[in-house]
Amino acid sequence: MPTEQLNYWLPLLTDNSPFLFAVLDKEHNYLVVNNRYCEISGLKREELTGQNDKAILGQAFYDSLRPYYERAFKGESVEGEVVLNDNRHDTSMHFSLAPLPDKSGDIAYIVLHSADTSERQVLANSLQEMENQLNQLNELLTDGSCIVEGDIIISANQAAADLLGFESPRELIGEELGRLLIDSHSQRILGGHISQLGKTSPRQCQTSPRCNTERMLQVTASDITLLGSPAKLILMKDNSEQAAQQGQVEQLVHTDPLTGLYNRHGFSRRLSQLISQSTPLVMLYLDLDNFKNINDSLGHHIGDRVLQEISQRLQRLLPESAIIGHLSGDEFAIILPEPEHDRAGELISQQIIALINQPFDLHHFSKHLACSIGMVNYPGDGNDARILLQNADTAMYEAKNRGRNRLVKFSEEMNKEARMQLWLEIELQKALQHNGLEVWYQPKVNARDFVIDGAEALVRWKHPVEGYISPAQFIPVAERSGMIEQLGQVVMKEVFTTVRKWKRQGLMAGRVAINLSPQQFGNPNLITYVEQLKKSTGVNPNDITFELTESAVMSDGEHAIQMLNAIKKQGFALSIDDFGTGYSSLSYLARFPLDELKIDRAFIKDIETLPKQVTLIENIINLGKSLNMSIVAEGVETRQQATLLSNLNCDYIQGFHFYRPQPKNELEAILLKHSRRQD
Repeated sequence: MPTEQLNYWLPLLTDNSPFLFAVLDKEHNYLVVNNRYCEISGLKREELTGQNDKAILGQAFYDSLRPYYERAFKGESVEGEVVLNDNRHDTSMHFSLAPLPDKSGDIAYIVLHSADTSERQVLANSLQEMENQLNQLNELLTDGSCIVEGDIIISANQAAADLLGFESPRELIGEELGRLLIDSHSQRILGGHISQLGKTSPRQCQTSPRCNTERMLQVTASDITLLGSPAKLILMKDNSEQAAQQGQVEQLVHTDPLTGLYNRHGFSRRLSQLISQSTPLVMLYLDLDNFKNINDSLGHHIGDRVLQEISQRLQRLLPESAIIGHLSGDEFAIILPEPEHDRAGELISQQIIALINQPFDLHHFSKHLACSIGMVNYPGDGNDARILLQNADTAMYEAKNRGRNRLVKFSEEMNKEARMQLWLEIELQKALQHNGLEVWYQPKVNARDFVIDGAEALVRWKHPVEGYISPAQFIPVAERSGMIEQLGQVVMKEVFTTVRKWKRQGLMAGRVAINLSPQQFGNPNLITYVEQLKKSTGVNPNDITFELTESAVMSDGEHAIQMLNAIKKQGFALSIDDFGTGYSSLSYLARFPLDELKIDRAFIKDIETLPKQVTLIENIINLGKSLNMSIVAEGVETRQQATLLSNLNCDYIQGFHFYRPQPKNELEAILLKHSRRQD
């Protein structure tokens, strides 16, 4: 940047700042400074130009920063803090330096930004003094004592470290106390409930797997104020001797009562012990596929019998060294310590899958089950029990995504994908809350004259940073996270309002189609919502078509008929989307009250090269028309395809050859243009 611009912009941007800003040349002299330098020195800005730190801020200041200046002139961006305790200063300064290269890449100047941090240093010193006093007081107590702020231990005595299984109080600093204690009554980690501990009601607790000891404790808390902030003084007494039936407590804490296997707590504890001993291991995370159907259809008592049978099968199959846990619901986990070879986990997994696939006798009939397994190794896939379980769980869900009833080995790419899915879920939720979704429209044309005759509504998401995100990315996330119904309602409300407006203006001929997801269609509340929205927007139901996939209407025949009839009763039209790629069971065409059939693009793309494809499309068209349904061909990309479909008596055509999906205002402009031509 030219010197004139630096002289203009730096004061303009920084003169109101309480911090020091300056541009220095290679001799470390000031080229330009902000107003703070003038206030400190009592000199005018033009008087400071050409001077340096030695004259204005003192030799000690300059000597402290000179090495950093030299690094900045070598191209580094430097940040640091210096303490000045000479006769002239008794303070600390935080600073940052950035090089300013010219067009040729040479560094002629650097920018200095510094701030006085002495008050922060005084506060830190005061805190250190108070901490020393508290530590001295703590060491005089015979009970375990620690101070927590929020849930974080900021001070503890040796007795507390001994009770919690740590070698020194220093190891406790920064730990979450709530994660170190388990409530003896609920058998759950205290976690955030640590803030609810009161001074008048001691609580019986036991140490969690994060501690290196197992001990019963009596915990008392008192509210205190620390540097103006609320905190708690926690006192702990060893209560182990009063736990007369320690063996029974162990059984309750670590064992699942249904199967007799380790529960999640006990399994995690055993896993942590093996990791602390640096024992190589393979861990398998197993989830039964579609187990919910057994509980829902046959009852939880039958589901419990299946879980018990699986635990017995696993114990018979696996070696004695294996550690088996029933973590929750239909999830099991297995540790294979010191595997004999690299494929041990894979071979055992194949045996487990075959074992689960064997029929189960359930209430007078047998049923075959399947399972998905995720696998991790230690060392390699995580350094603690939590990470290993999380990664194994991630691999298990990947096994489900790949088709279920299989093993998938964890890889870091899965974590990246999982983080991306989580990011998409969080950002999509924000978009739904702040009206960040858009509804675009792709017109359909009449196959006789290729004039716009209806459209299909399509949801689009423009992220404020990433730009437009493909529906292929965010629609599956919305379906998995349960946001698809909210998303569908947003689209429905926008379309009803827009169609009502277009019809009043005489712009849109034909119907506008709205896609219904299987989750939306499966919810009986859809009918009530549509009816209320119809009344509030005043839309004519004859102007709207609801599109469903074959899989949505075929998943539950009776429910589908009831839902379709209810939608038809309100006056809306019904369409089957992507016909020919799903079940393609012709019987439902006669049973269901359908108005429209959409031929999938997969049939259209080869229409010019495969003669049999033309015959197939012609038969689909004739079949639909014989059942009084209109026919829409989607994915039309060439004039030849459009002409051929028109000759085959297709009713409507949709595709890039005519129109791509476009924002509402762009389509509205096209409709207005066409309207004027007709006038």
